[in-house]
Amino acid sequence: MSDLDDFKATYFDECSELLNELEEQFAAIEEGDRSSDRLNAVFRAIHSIKGGGGAFGFSALVGFAHAYETLLDYVRDGRVELSEPVTALCIRANDIVADFVAAARSGDELGARYGADEKAQFDALTRAEGGDDGGEPLEEFDLDFVPVMVDLERTDAPATAAFTPAAGPGDSFAAPPLSGERGHWEIHFTPHSELYARANDPLLLFRELAALGEIQVKAELCPIPPLADFEPFGVYCSWQITLHAPSASEADIAEVFEFVDGNCELSIAQIGLRIAAPEPAEPVPASAGPEAGVFPVPPAAAPDEVPLSFAALAEALQPAAPPADAQPRHKLLPPTDGGGFDGVNDRRSGPEDRRANGVQSIRVDLDKIDRVVNMVGELVITQSMLTQQMDETLRARYQELVRGLEVLAQTTRGLQDSVMAIRAQPVKSVFSRMPRLMRELSARTGKKIRLETAGENTEIDKTIIEQLSDPLTHMIRNSADHGIETPEARRAAGKPETGTIRLSAEQAGGSILIVVEDDGAGINRERVLQVARDRLVVGPDQQLTDEQIDQLIFAPGFSTAEAVSDISGRGVGMDVVLSNIKKIGGSVHVRSWTGRGTRMTLRLPLTLAVLDVMLVKVAGSPYVIPLSSIVETIQCARANFSRMPTGGRVLQVRGEYVQVVDLAQRFEMQTGVDADSRFVVLCEAEGGVKVAVVVDDIIGQQQVVIKSLEENFQRIDGIAGGTILGDGSVALIVDVQGLKAGIAHKSAA
Repeated sequence: MSDLDDFKATYFDECSELLNELEEQFAAIEEGDRSSDRLNAVFRAIHSIKGGGGAFGFSALVGFAHAYETLLDYVRDGRVELSEPVTALCIRANDIVADFVAAARSGDELGARYGADEKAQFDALTRAEGGDDGGEPLEEFDLDFVPVMVDLERTDAPATAAFTPAAGPGDSFAAPPLSGERGHWEIHFTPHSELYARANDPLLLFRELAALGEIQVKAELCPIPPLADFEPFGVYCSWQITLHAPSASEADIAEVFEFVDGNCELSIAQIGLRIAAPEPAEPVPASAGPEAGVFPVPPAAAPDEVPLSFAALAEALQPAAPPADAQPRHKLLPPTDGGGFDGVNDRRSGPEDRRANGVQSIRVDLDKIDRVVNMVGELVITQSMLTQQMDETLRARYQELVRGLEVLAQTTRGLQDSVMAIRAQPVKSVFSRMPRLMRELSARTGKKIRLETAGENTEIDKTIIEQLSDPLTHMIRNSADHGIETPEARRAAGKPETGTIRLSAEQAGGSILIVVEDDGAGINRERVLQVARDRLVVGPDQQLTDEQIDQLIFAPGFSTAEAVSDISGRGVGMDVVLSNIKKIGGSVHVRSWTGRGTRMTLRLPLTLAVLDVMLVKVAGSPYVIPLSSIVETIQCARANFSRMPTGGRVLQVRGEYVQVVDLAQRFEMQTGVDADSRFVVLCEAEGGVKVAVVVDDIIGQQQVVIKSLEENFQRIDGIAGGTILGDGSVALIVDVQGLKAGIAHKSAA
């Protein structure tokens, strides 16, 4: 892969993040939060997408994004009202931008007319408010560039160069004199290489400053190194800007540099001086070239912007020291020591300064992280193997070795936690897609539905997050179509016309709970049971509990819809939920209240890599039970067992009766261990329901690496996966929720 391909991949990753941010911002805007921060965030996202697209030549993307950006600029300035139709137009535009990005990534063409209607609406809105931009893409903005020969072998390059406001291209003014009055600003601007990589141009920033008042710009050039040491992407120039703008505030000046925040060093200081009215100098002929000291610059697009021209590269000068009374009042990033460059290799603030200014990040391919996770898993297995080899004799004889193994165990655990933290991401990336889905469902069903979210910052393994989108989509569609009633039905039931679907996430022990809850009519159990019997999912004489009836909605091909629509009716949605969640070691629990609503809970593991477990033995074979599911352990001799009329065993624990599952009987194995010598492991399944699991012996607690049984063999009810122990043997991971479901179905039969 070439460097350009790497840059493009990074750009598309950033586009994905920015498109997600647009979804979040417009979800908040639709809720009524139309603050300037929201609008600025939307504008910045589109601006960044457009800038990167221009750098790679994605002309169709840039053309549409530029017209969209113009509308957003008018909205920010209050020249176009952010009404509901305009908001809906912007949301459609976000989808179109996403399509352009996807087409650019795949190399496809969307057609010359794609997005033309929305673009025409942008132009109509801006023209109606006096705009004259016309939505033309930035590629048509041509700069008259005059190349300058640079001797790369010289080390005594000129230190400064300047340009000043001019009456027109090729004409310049002398620097105006200063007199004492407020409104005089000194600005020091040092770009980083990232600023240019994001297709930003300092010249455009200076033109925006010129719109605030009279400016004089001096370029401070760092000595250019010999060719052998020259860095092609290095930055060897900063600017000292003098601005006379009596009506401008510090915030106005900082806003000019808002879109390069974090990619430059900026200091703004008010000097307390006034620039006297300038006297025109002798005009410089337009034909003058670099020898005459002027580089013509065309006027900006907007008529009220002041045209600028470059002055000559002056003879070598020392950087001008700031006036004694200059007091910096605003900094985006602190300048480097000395206020400028420190040689070739120090053109930016040091690592310590950068860390102090925000979180530093690096993009890494997920495959590389997965390889690290796998290596950590192997390290966990090796550490477990070494620990098992240490019998009591070796422990007494080699105490230093024992201490070393203990340190290794702690280090391995810390490494595992750190790697898992790298893979962890907030579920916000999935939740942010749901408001758009809710808007579409509300429009299609004719129902008034509001989506509430909570716990968006709950972190979970990235691999699990990637598997969440489809299940959550089907669950929300089910709640909107089958759960929430029509406005008329809700009024008749004494409810508000607008129904609510709440999507939340929280961490509970070693699991993540994701809940989709609605305040609709609840599950019609009579109809569900009748449909199940008609389709032979349930036998005609089979009696089911309410919980078992609720779980029938996950049966393959099951649907209570009377007609097939583009939302439901084919009986594949909730089946997808159950199968996808089981694939990642999770479970689904449904609880419904007639007339009040339904709650569907997904219980997911924090990670798919390493798990804390209790190692037990059944019929001579090792099994592991997730530690997060275990409540307590009891020796069978001290347990209080009873028999139900159906013959099943229950355990009485502090006034509560818990169903018993003997793993030896459950998996049809023979055990020779005396009944009183066995152990009961009390586990908690979904919904707080407990299960008493009987095993032959408890070996101890350890960490194991999870291996998918379904990918390597086939799915087995009651087994969530497998793992390799330290001695090389394979142990099966017990699925507590699966055991509970097995009990329910057996009882129902």
